[in-house]
Amino acid sequence: MYVDYKGLSDSLEPEELEVYFNEFLDKFSDKPRTLKLLKQLYELSYRQWDTYELLTPQISERVSEYVLSAINFKSYDIMDTIISIVENLSLQDVFNYIISKKDAVNSPSVKKLIAEAEEEYSDVISNPYGSYDDW
Repeated sequence: MYVDYKGLSDSLEPEELEVYFNEFLDKFSDKPRTLKLLKQLYELSYRQWDTYELLTPQISERVSEYVLSAINFKSYDIMDTIISIVENLSLQDVFNYIISKKDAVNSPSVKKLIAEAEEEYSDVISNPYGSYDDW
């Protein structure tokens, strides 16, 4: 049942990745959100980032739901992985949710992680690739 997405090619077409995202979500949406599974989702998000294209709205919504349900503000490792996924996939709604909860976070390391993500990505989370005019 476990799939190792780390072994995938670094350069995949968005259509290929959509198949893998659907596969992941179909297999694991009803399973507990573990760090191991989040790291596999990160592998897909990393490859999606390299396509220079955003996810389709349908896949983005499914991934957002999955990631939102995995949030654990007590775990640095989980939040670090989630923030990486959110940044790679431009999950604006999840990013906004995490930022909105930062003041209630008790873990100093997680609070710092969120603050750093907010500082670095709040201006570009919705358009991570910028405009071609910037190149």
